[in-house]
Amino acid sequence: MKSSFLRRVVALFWLIAVIVSFSSSAFAKEMDWDKELAKGYAELSIGNKEKALEYFAKKVSKYPSSGACHTALGRTYKRLGKLDEAKKEFRSAVSSEPGFADGHYELGASLESDQQYSEAVRCFQQYLSLSPDASKRKNIEDRIRFCQDKL
Repeated sequence: MKSSFLRRVVALFWLIAVIVSFSSSAFAKEMDWDKELAKGYAELSIGNKEKALEYFAKKVSKYPSSGACHTALGRTYKRLGKLDEAKKEFRSAVSSEPGFADGHYELGASLESDQQYSEAVRCFQQYLSLSPDASKRKNIEDRIRFCQDKL
């Protein structure tokens, strides 16, 4: 009798954990990231790079599976001239949320700057596949051709 009760309690806790985990990841995907990250981008736009860095680092800690948060932090590192840290965040963005197009674009741009052309091409192509109506499509296609010519 006790063993049956304990199995039910364990199963209930497991079910609760699965539901909480699922709802957390669903919440992260439904979040309005433009609104959530606006304060940090406002700081960045007026040159408060350190404040933006602190803000975005907190968001990454709070939402580690958000490509938008990692990309925002990476852009801030890029503005601070910390290019290795920026690239690390862009890689985190695409690995944690492979469907986040801007992470692929930013990673591609970083790889292109590092003359890692084949990886840059892959990232730019992934960006275009995720965001086929991108306003900067022609520019990215030109960057792809440039990188391919360097191979």
